[in-house]
Amino acid sequence: MNNVIFNREGGGLAKRLPGEDHISGLVVYGEPNVGKTLLIEAEQLATMGITHVTNPTLHYHVSEYFRVNPGSKLNIVSSLDNDGQFIAVKQLQQFAEAKIRQLGIVDLITTFANLTTVATTIATVQNELAIANMPLEVVWSIHNITPANLIALPNLHNLTCDRLSICIGQDGSGRGNYVSGVVGKKVGIIGACLGAISRAKVHESIAWVEKQNLVTGTYPKSLTGDVVVARELDVPAFVDGTLLSDLTPAQVQSIHDKGYLFLIKHIGFTGSFFNDSFTCTALDNDFATIENNRAIDKAQRGVYAKLLPKISGPIYIDSSTGKISADSISSLEAIASIPLEQMERDGELSGFKIFINPDQDVLSSSRL
Repeated sequence: MNNVIFNREGGGLAKRLPGEDHISGLVVYGEPNVGKTLLIEAEQLATMGITHVTNPTLHYHVSEYFRVNPGSKLNIVSSLDNDGQFIAVKQLQQFAEAKIRQLGIVDLITTFANLTTVATTIATVQNELAIANMPLEVVWSIHNITPANLIALPNLHNLTCDRLSICIGQDGSGRGNYVSGVVGKKVGIIGACLGAISRAKVHESIAWVEKQNLVTGTYPKSLTGDVVVARELDVPAFVDGTLLSDLTPAQVQSIHDKGYLFLIKHIGFTGSFFNDSFTCTALDNDFATIENNRAIDKAQRGVYAKLLPKISGPIYIDSSTGKISADSISSLEAIASIPLEQMERDGELSGFKIFINPDQDVLSSSRL
């Protein structure tokens, strides 16, 4: 009988993730220029004329980001040159109205010999942004590490760059490996790493095995020169080209102990996972992991948003002491507690305390 038939299928709504913790940024140095753009899906690249042929590195990492964390948002920019000061990081955060929470840098220019010096430069940029109430975590990768370099990597725990992580992971037999052959440089796994960070809640480690398996499927042959490749990231490697399986457990442990991020396998468990969530600082530092930084940065942003409307508002003084009144202190502490109470309810904080020093001469300093 003639009729109108409906085939009901899901997946077309492209649901967006709630909140802003997932909003990310990606900077690629060493590939044709792409202006600052906000993406909500990898397919937008085609409408911009950006393909796996014109911008293979950028296209790969954007694809990886959305493969790992679909429904999130990604701000991108690409440049053939790097001025050495990472100005693009500041510009992208400004473009995103300070909403970027984590940012990846794919660096096809910086040499290995300058690793620690450039890490300090990136950390300086991050500190400037944090002072301007625009904090973000950065994961950085460079391409030209040799097998000899891999064994003699500097210890990142000797640095004081507590918002920066360095990822030296590489896909060993999938699209990432193919793209590296096309580009002539190892392109790393920053897209997947950034996706994992944005997928995790602010207090969760990207190394959480139960939640952060990075192997989900294989790319179409049209993106790999019509060559059948392995499932993406199923064969972990390093950016010098060495496969994880070619190293001894002691060698892998040595690289881990120096604070780098890379992919590993767990015996008896299918998939590939990050080894840890280190930042470039001492292990006894409170901000030695990405999740600790993300949690405190979220707390800072929340308190800032609540206290900002109170700037230049009236502060009442205790007539007997000339200091700020107890009522004014209690009021401001209660306001600042609001976002932290929500984080505590969401399991993102174990506890908190707001303290405003009552022994302040606000009349003289006009500062609280």
